[in-house]
Amino acid sequence: MAGEKRGVPPEILQQIRDRIDIIDIISTYVSLSKAGQNFKGLCPFHSEKTPSFSVNPVRQMFYCFGCSVGGDAFTFLMKQEGMDFMEALRELSQRTGVALPERRESAAKPPSGLSRERYFHVYQLAASWYHRNLLETPEGKVARDYLDRRGIARETWNTFQLGFVPEGWNGLSKWLEQQSVKPEELIQAGLLARKESEDGTRVSTYDRFRGRVMFPITDPRGQILGFGGRILEDGASPKYLNSPETDLFFKGRSLYGMDKARKSATASGRFYLVEGYFDVIALHQNGIENAVAPLGTALTADHIQILRRLAPSVMLVFDGDAAGIGAALRTLDLFMNSGIEARVLLLPAGEDPDTFIRKNGVSAFRELERKAATLLDFAIMSVLNKAQKDSIQDRVKRADEILAILQKTKNPIEKEEYLKVVSERLGIRPDLLSKRLPTLSRPMNAAPSAKRQERADTNLAIPQGKPEERDLIVLLLQGRLGPNQIRQLDEDAFTVPLYRHILGKAFQHTDEEGNVNLDALHAEFSEDPAYEPVISRLSVAEYYCDEVFVHVVGCLRVLKEKQIQRLMDEVISQLKVAQREGRQDLVDALVAESNVLRQKKSLLTASP
Repeated sequence: MAGEKRGVPPEILQQIRDRIDIIDIISTYVSLSKAGQNFKGLCPFHSEKTPSFSVNPVRQMFYCFGCSVGGDAFTFLMKQEGMDFMEALRELSQRTGVALPERRESAAKPPSGLSRERYFHVYQLAASWYHRNLLETPEGKVARDYLDRRGIARETWNTFQLGFVPEGWNGLSKWLEQQSVKPEELIQAGLLARKESEDGTRVSTYDRFRGRVMFPITDPRGQILGFGGRILEDGASPKYLNSPETDLFFKGRSLYGMDKARKSATASGRFYLVEGYFDVIALHQNGIENAVAPLGTALTADHIQILRRLAPSVMLVFDGDAAGIGAALRTLDLFMNSGIEARVLLLPAGEDPDTFIRKNGVSAFRELERKAATLLDFAIMSVLNKAQKDSIQDRVKRADEILAILQKTKNPIEKEEYLKVVSERLGIRPDLLSKRLPTLSRPMNAAPSAKRQERADTNLAIPQGKPEERDLIVLLLQGRLGPNQIRQLDEDAFTVPLYRHILGKAFQHTDEEGNVNLDALHAEFSEDPAYEPVISRLSVAEYYCDEVFVHVVGCLRVLKEKQIQRLMDEVISQLKVAQREGRQDLVDALVAESNVLRQKKSLLTASP
């Protein structure tokens, strides 16, 4: 092994191996269950739905039958945490209490130049300074009063090692310099920021955090990776500030409270996913210890995999206002077919777990939990319940939205049962819904696994057919449509989910004059590995057109004609059913609806 080659005495290595509990180490990252002589779980090194990761506690070894990765505790830490052998050795020596020879304590440095041990040491020093400021200093009174008003108990301050940083540009850096921490190390760790003068002649440094309550962010083992800081007075910006990403700290793979939540989540089989630091703390303080939160960023596929390896279900806790409902719906693509059950607990509008529990108590929170719907049920009911008017167009639109959602699930029974519900609620025959379902292209939401990359790449290709839809989206992404043309684009007229999604995002980045901020639009798509390739292809596609204006007018006309024809076909189908059932009032309404649509189509066809 690498350890012997580096001169580590074999007896030291053996002592560490003898004292290691590999089950305890791996359980930090994976929920393991007994399976004969071994323990099994979901592999942390590749995505899988059926556990193929096996750990033998007698041999202190692990092996994955899915990706063929195996080894001992040293290997596991090296692969899981990106450590080299000496870093894993030091980690395990600390866990087992086996001292290493002093001369072997030097550490290899990652690309930032700051070793893992030094990085963790600097952050722990910073956390202790922040914590002491909160507990002991006169300046900390404003933060103490703030936390008291928020209902955060003094014991909780210690549990979460909450802190405070007063106003000032170099309080932390001055104190850390007294602890032999160099300014360059603070810059590499993200605690100190650089600022260049306007003329570029000099560079100054300042503490990144000032005048904030501080929340240490840890890895699953409890080692501090970064900080989140909240201002004490609402109105200043930004309200929350996180440490920048480093070689060891990635927001998209970190969850606040995970070190404290994982054991409870593994035991109960469930995580509570909330939105912020105070929400996590409020739930923990009230006995709900399996709560975690993303770090002010969107939930990622990595977050889902981390949760899934430790528990089979997640309770999503959101504010019941429009923003909260929207946030819940945006998680659908991540959770669908992920192998983890997701339910949605909606709090009253304007409430978060912190305020709700303080007003109503834990029992009221538990009552809402008992009523929580599955995420799929929540998504479908949200569409069914958002009717603006009970017109044919509105019902058809909602039916298509729901069918697009059902396309995401691979469970045929789920699809069948929901089609019955939709049919009953919208008054559309089940066979028509079933017939419509395959015509909606399956949306491309999840990043493909390596095993299915080739097939996924085919799915991400520009869809065949629908040239009018494709051409309008290409021209939009290439900045060749004017504001008036952009205003004529109707998201409901597009039938390809990919194009509808692009157009919807484009409208979110449209200014008052009607121009699309293409830089902002591309930046948003660049963060989505599923959409980025096809967006790039559409944006750089060689597209030749002699008269763009004339072509756009033609595409818009064809798009509108097809939309009206789809509505007419649906009305005719409804009309036949109503006539067969003898529902004269509905027949009259549908005939009137059909006449209106025919008139619209005639006017469109007759216009130059």
